[in-house]
Amino acid sequence: MSEYIIRMVGDDLIHKQVYEAAYKGDGYNFDIMFENIRNLIDEADLSIINQETILVSDYKDISSFPAFGSPAELADSIVRAGFNVVLHASNHSLDKKYKGIEDALAIWRKHKDITVIGIHDSQADAEKMRIVTVGDMKVALLNYSEKMNFHPMPFGKPYAVDRMRKRDRNKIAAQIRRAKSKADLVIVMPHWGCEYLYEPVPSQKEWAAFFADSGADLIIGTHPHVVQYKEDIRTSDGRLVPCLYSLGNFISCQVIPGTCIGGMADIRVEFDQNARIKNADIIPLMTHTDRDYSYFTTYPLEKYTRELAEENKILTVMAKRSGQKRMDPDSLNNLFIDIMEKRAMADAMFKKPMDVTISNVKGVFAALTGKNTKD
Repeated sequence: MSEYIIRMVGDDLIHKQVYEAAYKGDGYNFDIMFENIRNLIDEADLSIINQETILVSDYKDISSFPAFGSPAELADSIVRAGFNVVLHASNHSLDKKYKGIEDALAIWRKHKDITVIGIHDSQADAEKMRIVTVGDMKVALLNYSEKMNFHPMPFGKPYAVDRMRKRDRNKIAAQIRRAKSKADLVIVMPHWGCEYLYEPVPSQKEWAAFFADSGADLIIGTHPHVVQYKEDIRTSDGRLVPCLYSLGNFISCQVIPGTCIGGMADIRVEFDQNARIKNADIIPLMTHTDRDYSYFTTYPLEKYTRELAEENKILTVMAKRSGQKRMDPDSLNNLFIDIMEKRAMADAMFKKPMDVTISNVKGVFAALTGKNTKD
């Protein structure tokens, strides 16, 4: 009997403050972002990151919210950190239109050992099943985005981004069945739900049941920018499928309460001809920066000290904008526990999707007029 560790982090959301901090005069280096979680990645047999923002090779295309373009050097740091798999299907996949898809894939193809899923520059690439080998076990990986920020799919290129709309369900079910026939473990990683809500919305519940009944063995979600709880979904044939609804942000410069707390999926799989998920947990993480936004990094929350919290400008701005008390390590940890125990919504800044929509419209206006940066 073999046991394997699969770990995944959430939204790698590269705001202007993050890439400006990474600029070294003649280029960008993002290594420090991963420095404090590198040991957790090293322990994993398979490590996955959700690359929320599209990568660009031309420095003139680098940009922040609402249409992101992140420096190509970010790929080098992700590889050096030890990640094996990069997810790219997100609401920001088409921020640089189809050129961004081509650009990002060209950047990633320089790294032969990285598996990229969710975006494609040909129909043939879109039809290729992503299956990675972990020891003696074959793992199939599927990544879909529910929203595209109103970006139209490129004309004549419906394969550019793996979508999850109701009209796509027959296609997705067929893909999951095909993955099931070729792999020992099938992981579906949807980019879904509503931003800033600590609990999944009904559409996430419906999609989760659909993925599970279609044959998924594990579901790990991204997009809400805050952590959401996990649960086991009972399928129509009696299986239990772990679903981690949202891992929140891995790193960002968001200042909405809860967005600085992320999660790392910590999955233990036993394998002896058949794969069995022994455990599916979330390790809480914390985004850190200093008083000048001169660097950004992420810590395991258990290693986050009061001294670091007092220095963190994100927490300073967050308290000022929300009118809430500045959070310390104890209150950050208590919020994470409340989210996992399904009692965080009582204190959430946003109570329903319409609240988020109104805030996002204001945020886009503020960003376009140069007043602030958010996502």
